[in-house]
Parts: sequence; structure tokens; C-alpha cells
Amino acid sequence: MRSALLIACLVLALTGARAVAAPVVLGVSGDRAYVDLGARDGVGAGSELELVREVVVTDPVTRKTLRDAFVLGTVTVERAGEHVCEVAIGPDLKGRIAVGDRIARVGDARRFADPWAEQVLASKQPAGGTTDGGDVQVTTGGDVHASAAAAVAAAEAAREVWLTTLGKAPRDRVTAWRTFLTANPGTPYAATIRAEIASLEGQAIALDAAVAAANAADQGGPKRPALVDALAELAGRPIGSLYAAVPTRVSPGRPIGVVFTRTQPLADPVWLYVQPPGARSYTRVALAADGDGYLRATIPAELVRPGTVAWYVSAADRSLIGDEDAPQTITVERDLAEAAPARGRTQIRTSLDYVDFDGGLEDGFDQYAQAELDFAYQFRAQVHTARVGFGTMSGTGGPKDVIDGDPTGQCLDGNNEFRCRALTFSYVYTEFEFRPRAQFALMVRPQAGLITTDRRPDGGPRRCGDATDLADCQFEKGFGLRLRARIGDALGTNLELGAGFTAGVGTLFEALYNWAPTPKVPVKLAVQVTDLPVPEDFGVRLLADVGWRGVAWVYPSLRVSYQARDIDHVGVSGGLGLNFDW
Repeated sequence: MRSALLIACLVLALTGARAVAAPVVLGVSGDRAYVDLGARDGVGAGSELELVREVVVTDPVTRKTLRDAFVLGTVTVERAGEHVCEVAIGPDLKGRIAVGDRIARVGDARRFADPWAEQVLASKQPAGGTTDGGDVQVTTGGDVHASAAAAVAAAEAAREVWLTTLGKAPRDRVTAWRTFLTANPGTPYAATIRAEIASLEGQAIALDAAVAAANAADQGGPKRPALVDALAELAGRPIGSLYAAVPTRVSPGRPIGVVFTRTQPLADPVWLYVQPPGARSYTRVALAADGDGYLRATIPAELVRPGTVAWYVSAADRSLIGDEDAPQTITVERDLAEAAPARGRTQIRTSLDYVDFDGGLEDGFDQYAQAELDFAYQFRAQVHTARVGFGTMSGTGGPKDVIDGDPTGQCLDGNNEFRCRALTFSYVYTEFEFRPRAQFALMVRPQAGLITTDRRPDGGPRRCGDATDLADCQFEKGFGLRLRARIGDALGTNLELGAGFTAGVGTLFEALYNWAPTPKVPVKLAVQVTDLPVPEDFGVRLLADVGWRGVAWVYPSLRVSYQARDIDHVGVSGGLGLNFDW
């Protein structure tokens, strides 16, 4: 019994150890996978790994658990750390790799070392070099905490010196590092600092050569290309190339100044080729020499349009910067500056009308006077125009049959009752014009005001507003709405159709034809159907308005009208208008 138990424990231990030791896929991201194998396992960049899928099934007859493994394919390590590596997933394996799949190394293990770690280790080599065997001496044992504290102190000391060298000339930086090495000969960063000193000394020599070339006596050759060559060598760029100072983002409609630096004389003429957005060919712009080392040109403003401007530089048949098939580009932003307000967006309109339906003028009982003043501004947006204004209408009205049937002319009915009334309506309004199409506009005008009504025979439109005796006076609020639609050019010939209603005042239907036989003579012809000034009997009004635009910003107009409620109830009236536009 003890032997069987011991054998079972050994099997479980071996199985568990193998499960723990078996490397698997840790994660999958796109066309990359991560495996728990690294340099410690002899795996590095270029190593090949075999991907194995383990299958566990149950035999339906014997109910035994069966295990087997199948090779899915081979993957290559792209980079590896000490414990984990990254592999590339080929098209044949993409979508087939899953977390937990086993991985096996193909071939023997190799030794992989971190080059940076080896460099740091080499920097820790003592002044005496290596041991007899050629290896770097590494001290082991001792106080771990003390060693860590010493390492931190050495790093801080090197960092403080590095901070003091920032922004200084190469030779000054060399002096600082040499002073540090003299004071700290055992620093673990000695090798790295020596490499930095060598680089700084090379930079100092290159700069000295550049200055010497710039200050050298003229020996028949230009000085500036020599200076540029020295600086190009210092920057690690090829000598003889052309360097560009061209903006990458600009505003539209403005010329672009460009500058090129040449590092050697160019015998052939140098040309700048520019292709604006939407163009199918390039425009050639000459580059003019400026001194020994510069070429300048200006891209015309008409070529700088929103979009992408392509350009390249060539001399004869040789491309210097870009070419026709692979040009450089300049992004031209959309101009966000708001344009100056256009003329003709502001209008002030005044009008005065006297309408007489019964021909009695001041002695009649069916006439009214109306005056309006408003201000309009064209936004030319979703709400094309907004208009605000105020007006007043004052008049007398009553039943047509009573007015015409009273032989005394006092608006008395058969019961000798006075049936007419005087009314004054003072109101304000706001009108919005929507223009979904250039030839069509819809105008909405809500209005509100105060209605004053006088029902006394000896009263009138002004009595209730001027007297302290308010007997037979009635005051109430009046709300109304007016809708109009315009078909045609707003500044030319058009037709307007409208309807308006105000509670307690009356209704107005209108058809208005605007026409300009000459630019200086605007003409309006209108037909109105209305029961103003009081809601009693409807009548028809024919109106003609003729203006004179002697100057662009103002024009007066004169209007005449003929109106009737029936053949025996007619009158002739007129009015004035004054309009300002700018």
C-alpha cells in the first residue's frame, strides 16, 4: 500500500512539474503573440518555435479521457526579453492561435545577451582591465543594501554633472565630464562618459572647421557654401544637397515666400514647380540667388487655394527636392476670417397711408390712417432677414348698410342707435424671412398691441387717449399674425401673396406685384381684400406705389389707392413712403 501511494505521488509530482515547465502562449494581439520563453531559455530574435495544440476528448464508449497533441505550425521570434518573447503570426496561423497553446523550441538553445546590459557591465570594469582570463571582474557577496545605495549615489552624481552641461558648448561639456572622471575614477558609468567625451570632441572639431571656413580669406570660392558644408557634415546630412525652408500650413489667398539653402554652387538654373489644388499641370517659378548660399522665390497668391499645394525643385533634368510624381506638399487651410459685411443688408422702412372707403373723409364713418416704421437686417443664413418695427392705426368703422342708409349721416340704425365706433390700435411686430430657395421666401410676422375703442357718437379715435372721461371707452389687448410668400427675385420682379388677421381689428388678404421698369423707378401694384378698421364688411382696395431711387441708399415713394365695399360705398386715398438701404 505504501509503495503504491509513493508511486502515485511521484507521478503527480512529475506531471505537475512538466505542466509548470511547459511554455505556453500568454496572449494574442492582432498578428503578434507572447510566449513565456526568453533569453534564459535560449530563445532570442530569429529563433523558431513550434506551436502545439493539445486536444482532450472523452471516448463515448469507454468513457476514458484521451489526450493528444498536434503541431499547428512554426513561428519566428522577433524580439525577446529575459523571460518573455514576442513572435509574429503568419497568415496561415492567424486566428488559429489561442491562449494556452503549448510552445516548443526548434533546435538547440543559444545564448542571447542584452547588449545594453553588457555595455553597463563593461563600464564597471576596473582600471586594471580584465582578469587573467579576460573576463570582467564582478564582485559578489557583501552587503546588498550597501551596494544598492552606492549604485544610486553614483547615478545621482553622474546626473548632476549631466544637468550642468545642458546648453553649453561642446568643449565646456568635455571639461565638465573630465573633471567628474578625475574626481570619480571608479564610477560605473566611466565607459559611457568616455564615449560621450569622444563625441563632444568630434563636434567641437567640426564647429571649429565651420567657423574657420566662414572666416577664411576669399580664395576665389564663396564662403557661405563652405560653412553650410561643415554644418551639414556636423548634422550628418549629405554635402551638396539643397535644404528647404518652406511652410507646411498656410492661409489661402496670400503669397508664400520660400527659401532654399544650397551647399555647393549650381551651374544650371534652379526652378520651383508649383501645382495648386484642382490643377492638372505645374506652374514654373524661377528661384533667384540671394548671396552665396540662398535661393528665394514667392509662390503667387492666386495659386494658394484651399486644399493641398504640391511643389518640387529641379535643376535642368536633375531633381533636387521631390519630383513630379512624389512632390512635397503645403496644406492651405480654409480662411476662417469673416468677410466684411456686404452692402444692401440693412434697411429702414417708413410708410403712411390714409384709406377712405366711403368718400366722406373726416366727416365719414369708414376710413382709417396707418403708419409704420421698421428696421430690417439680412443675415443671409437660415433666417435670411429679421425685421422689427412698430405701428399705429386709427380710424372709424361700422356696418356699411347703416352708414349708407342713415339719411342724417350720423351712423344711426332704425332704432336710432349709434352703430359705428372709433378705434386706435398701437402695436409692435417682429418679422422673420426664411429663404429656402433663391426664388422663394416665406415671411412670418407676429404682432401684438393695445386696442382702444370709443363707442360714443361725439367721440373719435383720440378721445379715449386724450380725455380723463373714459365713459364708453374700451381697452383690450390685440394679437395678430401676418404671413407672406414671395415668388421671384427679391431685388427684381416678384409676386407676394399674403394674409393677416388681428383679433378686434380685422383681416387683410393681399397680392402684391413688384416691378422695376428702370433701375431708378421701383413700382408696386397691389390688390387687397380687407374689413379694416373694424371687423364688419369686406371691401376691395387697388393700390399703386411708385418710387424714385435717385441715389443708391434712399428712395421716396408715392402711393394712390381706390377702394370700395360696394358700388355706392367707394373712396380714393393716398400715402407716402421713405426707404433707406445700405
